[in-house]
Amino acid sequence: MLSVKSCFNPTLFCKNLMRFWPIWALYGAMWLLALPLSIFNVEYWGGKWNMDNAQRIPLSLLESGGLMSAAVFGVLCAMAVFSYLYNNRSVGMLHALPIRRRDLFCTNFLAGLSFLILPNLAVFLLSLLAEALNGAVDFGSLCMWLVVQSLLCFFFYAFAVFCAMFTGHLLALPAFYGILNILASALMFLIQDLAQEFIFGFDSLSRLENTALLFTPVMKLATTMQVRQLDGRGAAFYGLHMVLLYAFVGVVLTALALLVYEKRHLETAGDVVTVPWVKPIFKYGVAFCAAIAFGTFLYRVLNVPDGPWTLLVLLLLCGGVGYFAAEMLLKKSFRVIRESWKGCIAVLVCLTAAVCVMEFDLVGFERKVPDPARVASARVSYSTEPYDNISDANVTLSGERELTLLAQVHQAAVDSKDTPWDFLYTDMDGVNIQTHSAVYLNIEYTMEDGSVIRRRYEHLPVQAEDKDNPNSLTALLTALVNQPDVVERSYFSSGIWKIAEDIRLVDAEVTSMYNEEDPEKMYDSVVVPAGALPRLEEAIHADIAAGRLGVRYLMSDWERMNNCYLSDLCLSFRVNLRFESSEQNHISSTDVRIALEASATETLKVLEDCGVITDTVYPVTHMEDHQRQAEEPYPGPNTEAVEPETEGYSEVEQ
Repeated sequence: MLSVKSCFNPTLFCKNLMRFWPIWALYGAMWLLALPLSIFNVEYWGGKWNMDNAQRIPLSLLESGGLMSAAVFGVLCAMAVFSYLYNNRSVGMLHALPIRRRDLFCTNFLAGLSFLILPNLAVFLLSLLAEALNGAVDFGSLCMWLVVQSLLCFFFYAFAVFCAMFTGHLLALPAFYGILNILASALMFLIQDLAQEFIFGFDSLSRLENTALLFTPVMKLATTMQVRQLDGRGAAFYGLHMVLLYAFVGVVLTALALLVYEKRHLETAGDVVTVPWVKPIFKYGVAFCAAIAFGTFLYRVLNVPDGPWTLLVLLLLCGGVGYFAAEMLLKKSFRVIRESWKGCIAVLVCLTAAVCVMEFDLVGFERKVPDPARVASARVSYSTEPYDNISDANVTLSGERELTLLAQVHQAAVDSKDTPWDFLYTDMDGVNIQTHSAVYLNIEYTMEDGSVIRRRYEHLPVQAEDKDNPNSLTALLTALVNQPDVVERSYFSSGIWKIAEDIRLVDAEVTSMYNEEDPEKMYDSVVVPAGALPRLEEAIHADIAAGRLGVRYLMSDWERMNNCYLSDLCLSFRVNLRFESSEQNHISSTDVRIALEASATETLKVLEDCGVITDTVYPVTHMEDHQRQAEEPYPGPNTEAVEPETEGYSEVEQ
């Protein structure tokens, strides 16, 4: 008859409970103050205990403090129960006892887990009693708190135990645990930041970002776990599926930790890394992480020449230092250069090769322009003048004509990689006219197969002299942003307009009108009469459709200065909104600011007919304003204060 072997040692379990009581006592006291005592004292703070509070308070504590408490105390418990692994004398003594390694692991693992689960159960029972004494009990919310908090504690504790199996140094455990908790997302951020320096047009890799976030437990849980207020009273917890997923990962990590523990060499106590096959991963991982993290940091903070090769030098320097530092930790000696220089050379060669691949675009990333026939739609954002609601536009393009023109713009942007950009002005009749500028352009293609391609250009060079060249970036981008449909959608088809059922213009005014009758207040705002609002709205749409209003410029060139007024049309709309989650309509409002332009003949005619524009009150262009100030500086309240008035004009123009 086979004898039954237990994997649990009660004596060792109780010994751990008594020896490390401050950890579970502190954890339990913290939650005792946070939940049961807060239920008892809710009326002391001016509140009233009811079913709404009984449902909301336990769940809100999960979102605010449950995650961090589980993450912090999880590693503390692992450090406590497996601390014997980091001392040669204690590890030898415990493993000399007639207890199998599996028994030791399971007993210590359960002991550390009980430091968290038992206080959770005690807090749950005390909170249930407190709610009963207050007259309102929500058993479901308390059970949700108990389940979620216990699963979080289990995962982070199992993760910390898994890290504990790979090191023989007590201080290395929290370091590995903390780094591995954020390593994936931190590396993704640093790599993307590095790629933006070397790859022209690089924006981000959304799929890899989502994958990296999944391997960053603290951040993923923090973004997924939410407590939302219900339409009625109470609240609901969202994110249980992600908590269950990480709890399953905790089970896998526990099994892997047991396998590593059974093969662990006892004499490695005191080593930073105890598993032989992990040492090369640690060494080269530290080297590459040091190169990327500290190299880019020094590039940002040091006063060094900008450029990819300067960054490469810093990457190589930090990579070499990181490699030898990791080698010193592994060998516990400073004399490592003579034996380890070959590995350092390999690291530097890999860094140089990676930089060359990005800088010289050996994979063709920079030159790739999607075929318009395979693009379903494209989201485009760009910067233009004049400064109104669509100075920083964000619009969706679709259709063969728009996507073909966008592909031409994209190709012109790619060809402008080596063209320097700058902000240059020239003096014309005493007015500074811009001749060279730079604009940003972000493109997000949604392909027919569902894939997404992103490009980001922060400083594309544009020149006034290139406007007559139809194949230039300046001319193509000007044509793209000035399509009437694009302008119309930019003003009236984004944001709140997408969920509006009924929109009505209720108010309008024209700002910064030149007033000859008031020398102390030469620029004033004039309200459009209510009776003229329907005609004004029709005129605005007609001018936009004809390309006379909403004309966009890439710089403050001669045409922009002569066509754009200082005045803006400020339109206020009342919007009737309907949400799928609600049967009632919601009344809201939105404002649209459109720069008034001399080419908007229909709009100007309506403003003249309704008396907004008169012989003495009228809009002036930027050029006219510059010339008027140069020839006849107008006096303010203080006739000597010409300079402050100039500053006032600057604010209006911005």
